[in-house]
Amino acid sequence: MLVLIIMLLGLMLWLFFKFTWVMLKLCYVFCIGLPLALMLGMLGLVLCCTLILAPVGTALMRAAGRVIYPF
Repeated sequence: MLVLIIMLLGLMLWLFFKFTWVMLKLCYVFCIGLPLALMLGMLGLVLCCTLILAPVGTALMRAAGRVIYPF
């Protein structure tokens, strides 16, 4: 009986930490990652219009993709 209680407690703690981690990932993606990626993408698009700064613009666009979901 004690083993069953310990197993259930462990399962509940594991689910709690798993759920918390998923919620933190969602908060990061929607509150930080998406706005930052939009700003980097727009700046990269503007820089791609110039001939000299086109490599910087493409690098910023790649960085915007990595900022959205770095996990």
